[in-house]
Amino acid sequence: MAADHVVTVRRYDAVWAEHDAARRSDTLSEIWADDGFYVDPDVPEGVVGAQALSDFIAKSFGDMPGLAITATTELATLGDRAWYRWKATTRDGDNFEGTDFIEFAADGRIQRLTGFYDD
Repeated sequence: MAADHVVTVRRYDAVWAEHDAARRSDTLSEIWADDGFYVDPDVPEGVVGAQALSDFIAKSFGDMPGLAITATTELATLGDRAWYRWKATTRDGDNFEGTDFIEFAADGRIQRLTGFYDD
């Protein structure tokens, strides 16, 4: 199952580069649990579901023009949990790094993703 988790997370990474809302939503509907929960310091209350996450990503593109996120480590897995580090950059040269912790549903889709930013 770990290999499948890697594929799922790489597809998740790709939605953060997808500006076409329909394609982004289609991918998320395949990899995100129906009640999947996303939370990070910008949305401490979190968002639930693929469409809410797609909307949050679209808002992030608007708030941070040129946003590009790149994984900086391999995905480390332990059963139905995983984590990895990433770096984000924007068109104006701002950058920040962080770590995502992921829990997978029984069907392999992402159930919960918690992101932390480095200070």
